[in-house]
Amino acid sequence: MRLGKADGLFRECRAAAEVELDGSGSAQVRSGSGFLDHMLTALARTASMDLTAQAEPGFWKNEALGSAIGLALDKSLGERRGIRRYGSASVPMDEALADVALDFSGRPYLIMAGDFRGERIGDYDVQLLQPFLEALTVGARLTLHVRFYGENDHHKMESIFKALGFAIREAVAIEGTAIPSTKGVI
Repeated sequence: MRLGKADGLFRECRAAAEVELDGSGSAQVRSGSGFLDHMLTALARTASMDLTAQAEPGFWKNEALGSAIGLALDKSLGERRGIRRYGSASVPMDEALADVALDFSGRPYLIMAGDFRGERIGDYDVQLLQPFLEALTVGARLTLHVRFYGENDHHKMESIFKALGFAIREAVAIEGTAIPSTKGVI
C-alpha cells in the first residue's frame, strides 16, 4: 500500500489530503469550489489513485489544498524506490489539448504555457490554477510542465487535470526496486 496523508498550510489556511496511489480512482474532495472538486475527481480517476482532500475556508485555501495534495503524494512515494519517475500525457477534450510532462525528481519546478479566455469557470477563478499547481509541485517535490490550448476554458482546464492524472499514473508505476537516480537518492 502506497498511502500518504498530509496537512497543508498556506498563510492562515489549512487543508488535509490523503492519497492512495494503488487505489481505484475514487475521490472525496471538498475544496470549497464545485468546479475544483470536479477537476480533482478527474485527476484521481485518471491517476487511478484514491484521493481524499478538504480545505478550510479562507483566502488561501486553493494553495493550502495544492500543498496538502502534493505533500500526500510525496509521502505516498516514500524514498521513491522502484518508481518509473517520469510521466507524460496528452489529453484532448473536443477542441482543447493539454500536454503534461513530469518528473518526481525531488526538485520542484513548474512551467505553464497557455491562456484562458475568461476569468472564471463556474465558481473557480482560472488565475488560481497556477498557484494551485505551484503548491502541488513544491509539496510533491516534482518538476511539472503544462502546455495547453483550445477555445473552451472548461475543456482546457479539464484536459490539464486529466493529463496530470495520467502522467502521475505513469510516473509512479513500479518498475523495479532501485531508486531511479544515478545519485541513488531523490
